[in-house]
Amino acid sequence: MLQMIEDSTIVIRYLTCGAAFPTITMNKGNFLSQEGSPFMNVFKQLWKSLYSPKDIAAFRFQGIGKTILFLFILALVSLVPVMVQVTQLGSSIFSEGENLLLNELPDFEVQEGRLVSQSDEPVTARSSGFTVIIDDTGEIEPGDIRNRHNTIALLKDHAVVSTGPNIQEYPYSMFTGITFSTDGIASLLSSLDGAKIIIYSVIFFIMFVISIGLLLIKVFIFAAVGQLFAKTLEKRLSYRHSFRLAAYSMTLPTIFFMIVPLIGSTIPAANLVNWLVVSIILYLAIKEIPAKKKRLA
Repeated sequence: MLQMIEDSTIVIRYLTCGAAFPTITMNKGNFLSQEGSPFMNVFKQLWKSLYSPKDIAAFRFQGIGKTILFLFILALVSLVPVMVQVTQLGSSIFSEGENLLLNELPDFEVQEGRLVSQSDEPVTARSSGFTVIIDDTGEIEPGDIRNRHNTIALLKDHAVVSTGPNIQEYPYSMFTGITFSTDGIASLLSSLDGAKIIIYSVIFFIMFVISIGLLLIKVFIFAAVGQLFAKTLEKRLSYRHSFRLAAYSMTLPTIFFMIVPLIGSTIPAANLVNWLVVSIILYLAIKEIPAKKKRLA
């Protein structure tokens, strides 16, 4: 005979020939995890999390270790477009950057944190894979290069890198110990050419650590939001279960916003859309949880 107690424990009693065998009590999470291998395949969970709030609701009994592993995979997936862009930009810089610096751009040097160029006006040089802008006049602002593909701008007080809708700004004070000039950067590119794999690995590792950190913060926030949803819907949901639901609710927007840059598109107010989709999926998943049992007076 199979009996369920509350919503998290399954009790199995065997009755044979009138004799009662010892009762076996099993946590529902362990019971659910017996599908397939010892644990449900994490990629199967990834697939189900794309479309099934009901399955996401069942994942609340999943072990925390597997949930963290799932978040690691989501973090890696979210980095795919950035990894592609960094690899493409890096390959172009290493193969064509030295020639571009020495032959197509005016000589420049950073002195006391400011760019000094031999040109009196902004200069733009393009290669097959990236664009370089030199401007020590202050005419070009960082926002002017937003949405430009693979563009590096050396402006009056800082360097700016644009890989699409996002830009990164780096003040020249960050480059202490580096001769930030035409000859210095050309020499640096030449010397680092053989260490590209190591450089990419370090960059990707740093990006992954930042990505998983931001993702965990986001999950903690939505876990709290999930408890508010549960209270509104009169569902029984602990914070640890809400944390798991929040983690799996991230799947659809993560995959969607991974694909969008790869096909060359952008979404207006992407962060707002992302958080809204997570909220909707989390709400639908919590609706699938059985309602609290009302005690009889």
